Amino acid sequence: MSIEQNVKLGMLLDIYGEFLSQKQYDIISNTVNNDMSLSEIANTLNISRSAVLDALNAAKRKLNEFESKLKVYKIKKALERAVNLDGDLCKQQIKKILEEF
Repeated sequence: MSIEQNVKLGMLLDIYGEFLSQKQYDIISNTVNNDMSLSEIANTLNISRSAVLDALNAAKRKLNEFESKLKVYKIKKALERAVNLDGDLCKQQIKKILEEF
C-alpha cells in the first residue's frame, strides 16, 4: 500500500471507523496507525493470518462504500484546498463545493 493510500485509509478510518465492527477497527487501525504486518496482528489477536486479511479487506470495502455514498472525505479535501485560496476565490470555491453536494 502506498503512503498516499495509507493516509487516505487512515482518514477514512477517522471519519467512518465507528461504523466498523470492533475487530475490523482494531485490524485496520493496527495496519494503518501502528504499521503492523498481517502476521503480527494475527499473533496479537490470536487468529489466523487469513482471518486478518479477510477482515482487513472487508473493512477497507466498508470504508470505501461509506465514502462513495457520503463523500465526507472528498468534501473535507475540497474545503481544505478552498481555504488556502484568497478571499473571493475561496468563497467562490466553497459555493461550488456546496452546489455539488
